[in-house]
Amino acid sequence: MPHDLSSLIELSTLETLVSTQGVDALLAALDTALAQTPADARVLMEAGPTVGPRTLRVLRKAVALDADFLRAHPEALFQCLYNRLRWYDAPDAAPYFATQGSAPWSDPEAHLYQLATWWRRQREAAGGGAPWVESLLPLRGALEGVDELLWHDAHVLCAAFDPSGARLATGSWSDGDNVRVWDVATARSLQVMAGHEGEVRDVAWSPDGKRLASGSRAHDARLWDVETGAQLHAFTGQEGQVTSVAFSPDGRLLAVANLGWCVHLYDVASGQKVRTLKGHQQSVLSVHFHPSGRWLASGASDDTVRVWDVATGAQVARLDSKMSVRTLAFSPDGEWLAWADLDDVALVETRDWKRVRGLKGNSRYSQLHWLGTSRLGLLGFDRLEVLEVKEGASVWSRPYTSDGRERGAAFSPDLKHFALTAADGGVLLSALDAPVPPTLLSEQHRVKHLWGQPEGGVAIAKRLDAAVAIDARGQVRALPPGSDESGLQPWRFSPDGTLAAYPVVRFHEEPRRRAIQLFDVGRLSPGKELSAPTLEGRDASKRMTMEPPMAFSPDGQLVAGVLEVGVVRVWRVADGGLLHTLRGPPQLVTMVEFTPDGVHVISGYGEASRLMLHDARTGTLVLDTQALMKPAPAYGAATLVPRIAVGRASGELELFDLPAGSRRVLQVSREPVIAARLSGDGTRVAACALDEVVRLYDAGTGRLLYEVPHAALPFSVAMEGDLLVTCSDDQTTRFFDLATGAPRAVLQGNAEPEEVMRREYWEALGEGPVAFHRRRSPAPMAHFQDTLEETVILRDGLVVARGRTLPDFLYVLKLHDAPGGA
Repeated sequence: MPHDLSSLIELSTLETLVSTQGVDALLAALDTALAQTPADARVLMEAGPTVGPRTLRVLRKAVALDADFLRAHPEALFQCLYNRLRWYDAPDAAPYFATQGSAPWSDPEAHLYQLATWWRRQREAAGGGAPWVESLLPLRGALEGVDELLWHDAHVLCAAFDPSGARLATGSWSDGDNVRVWDVATARSLQVMAGHEGEVRDVAWSPDGKRLASGSRAHDARLWDVETGAQLHAFTGQEGQVTSVAFSPDGRLLAVANLGWCVHLYDVASGQKVRTLKGHQQSVLSVHFHPSGRWLASGASDDTVRVWDVATGAQVARLDSKMSVRTLAFSPDGEWLAWADLDDVALVETRDWKRVRGLKGNSRYSQLHWLGTSRLGLLGFDRLEVLEVKEGASVWSRPYTSDGRERGAAFSPDLKHFALTAADGGVLLSALDAPVPPTLLSEQHRVKHLWGQPEGGVAIAKRLDAAVAIDARGQVRALPPGSDESGLQPWRFSPDGTLAAYPVVRFHEEPRRRAIQLFDVGRLSPGKELSAPTLEGRDASKRMTMEPPMAFSPDGQLVAGVLEVGVVRVWRVADGGLLHTLRGPPQLVTMVEFTPDGVHVISGYGEASRLMLHDARTGTLVLDTQALMKPAPAYGAATLVPRIAVGRASGELELFDLPAGSRRVLQVSREPVIAARLSGDGTRVAACALDEVVRLYDAGTGRLLYEVPHAALPFSVAMEGDLLVTCSDDQTTRFFDLATGAPRAVLQGNAEPEEVMRREYWEALGEGPVAFHRRRSPAPMAHFQDTLEETVILRDGLVVARGRTLPDFLYVLKLHDAPGGA
């Protein structure tokens, strides 16, 4: 049955189409309805907003943005549409964007957020539906306009349009499949080339558009058949990374430049080397043929441009630059050679190779392209720009948010489109005459670290320039001026989440002094500073780690931390008084914790493979033993009884009963024991060894209960109730029956086993969209469409996350459980 405007703004219709026919059928239905709906058509929804063709256009873009995710998770359609539309034109969305000119919320027909709200009310009135994930901040992705994002899974360095402007080639840092060809009209991937083992630094099209050349960090260039994706030739053994490739105008020669100071010319048909051009005294960074094919220009880090006779290999001209020449090009009429210089664009007349003048723009440029014979397209550090050569005036620009990473740019030969690459794996494809959509501010303020107490009330997101606090209601607040002096040092939170602590260095004092700053989380303000005079011979100024360990006691009354080498201090939180100075070996302290009962302070020394326990009340040394401490402590403590377990490089697992001082040694493996975990009551102990086996023992008798082999190295384990959970370095989380060791479930993605067992909600992070779970359940509760690098789940299912698909992008999400969910 055909669908029209009235039916396609009904959530039930959209969900039925996606669940029964798939995402592509939904997109096709929206396309058909758009083609048949008059521009002035309007439908007044009962108890809802007025909708029109614009609604269908935005709906289609929203579905297209999440199409790949929806193919795997069609049940998430409401989630995807709500999270896109809710932030599209709501008045409260405006503060999250930097706008130029009009914005969606200023349009008189703004109503998409109302449609999303109406759908949500319908859903909740019907009982709430399945669990879903709400975004409490706008997501990246324009819902109107012609901007498209083409995705690789790693940093994209280069892009090039084919001679017709119909296709775009891109090259990335991906481990494989790092050369791709896209259809400009549809933004669909047409071809993927596999072969390069290092990141691709440049791509170039043959004049007939049938072949593509690429050069990579792995000292090679390759030639591809674009139609089939087959590799035609591999030009390996280059003297250094290949920085630039270019076809001659007749398509017979390929020039390959590398960091080894050379430019090689190859016969395209045979793949044989024709000649090598030598003369540069440093790395060659760019090459370009003259339209006649007679000359080749090359730019290098020796601050020169050199022009070569292609037929003989002789150097025709040497042109001095003020800086390394990373980009150069001849004009299509052959009259000019241009390159990006220190503070301008250099222009040289080719009739006598004389530099005549420079063009001043609004930036220092890293790439340039001739757009016809009278304009230059340029890539600056924060904008794309087009300069008129004759007047030197800027006639077009498109600002973007600089992330400080290398980018690439391309302009289509028909002067209709441009492409801009980025470190997050995205390639922006758009039209030169398209309006600039609002810029999401969160794209400018990338998050480098997240800290928070799981199921606590506040998380701290640290940017390079500042920090913000996100509370359990999802409100984002900047820390008051002067309240954050931690830099990128870690924060630790008290168990009740009311206090935090972070290390500081008082550089203005002589000698400079280290301290631990307490922070009132509720007031977002610093509290007491914890410090102590440095012990003689334990100065930490040159030897301290970047992340000095700290810990709150389970009751939140004490803080243990490190100010100097080989010393752990314990302070009272109430008055900041120093309680104990616990001395260890004169080496870096890599671990500080309290036992779960708060009776002991545990300190670890990675270089010495040494673990020490002190009585938290008296400061008395209780235990000093060998333990594997790197890359993570092989240590575990029972919650209900004073028993600990430590693993050793010898393959031994040692159990200590602290009150009695007794110990038991188990020979687990001939390989090092890298992780140990006791059950809460201390009756069972699990050990992970480098032989890829997890073993469970009776902690009282030392009897081996069973072994669980793994397909990859398990590095973390936990047990509770009737479950044992492990996490392995193949990004897999596994569930086993605690009584028998029989497998129960296998999940793709890394999850912290302790959180799986104890948290109300936990997450599995991997290469794909994140999965959120309920406590101890291997069945995903809900998925979110982006890949996340780091998360903190606060109370009531509030998730603060750092993006991976969009590196360091700040997400604030809310988990909505199904009615009656656990």
